[in-house]
Amino acid sequence: MTRRAIPVCRPRSARRGVALVLVLWLVVILGGLGASVLQAARTSSALAANVRASAVARYAAESGIAATVAAVERRLATASDTLARIAFLNGLASAAHDSIALGEGRVAVAISDPSARLDVNAAPQINLATLLSHFTDVGRATETARSIRQWIERPSSTEGDGRMQAFGNGPSRFVTPIRSLEELRHLPGVDVQALERAAPYLTIDGDGTINRRTAPDTVMSAAFGELRDEPSRLVIIARGWHSGHALTHEIQAVYAVSGTNLVLVHWRERVL
Repeated sequence: MTRRAIPVCRPRSARRGVALVLVLWLVVILGGLGASVLQAARTSSALAANVRASAVARYAAESGIAATVAAVERRLATASDTLARIAFLNGLASAAHDSIALGEGRVAVAISDPSARLDVNAAPQINLATLLSHFTDVGRATETARSIRQWIERPSSTEGDGRMQAFGNGPSRFVTPIRSLEELRHLPGVDVQALERAAPYLTIDGDGTINRRTAPDTVMSAAFGELRDEPSRLVIIARGWHSGHALTHEIQAVYAVSGTNLVLVHWRERVL
């Protein structure tokens, strides 16, 4: 006679325990997935906000440049006489400019006169040394000026973005301009401390002319070339940002003053 196997029945409490463990693990897994999705959503939202803020800041800065150029040209076209024109142009650098709202963005604009400074790229060595001698001894000033001119006129400058430049009555030479005053710090043989002190009197945006009405005595002592009574160029600096966002977009636009018009020469952008 064959005996039947008696099935073993687990207690209900044991089955409930296993189910509870499975449910808890499922909750943990779903919780992790939910947190990952939430973090991804937050990251995407932050990236989208940064992209939007960047676009708003840039267009605000561009609008500031365009509006300023239009305003300056309008004033030049309606200037009553030469004295009024000169007074207007020479007063632009010292004029106060408040930030203005442009929809979700804001922009602040300032104007500088590069003709009131000594142009590093155009200044002959002796004139550059004269200015630098106000901030260091003559020997170090001369060596620094020589290093700068040698770098600008280095043989490799025959390639890339260069230009022809005349020096006095001598022949024109091919030069590669310095693109920023910060670049001077890294040249061999220069007095870095003297350059830092001289920075407010130097520019890379001039055309070799000096505005004798706005240039300080330090610059006038090293002046060369043509002296004028008004700026030959203007640097318009616009900083735009999205209201409530830290990102700032800066545009530095260099314009030549030609009659009643401003003609673009250089355009630089950076994010602050």
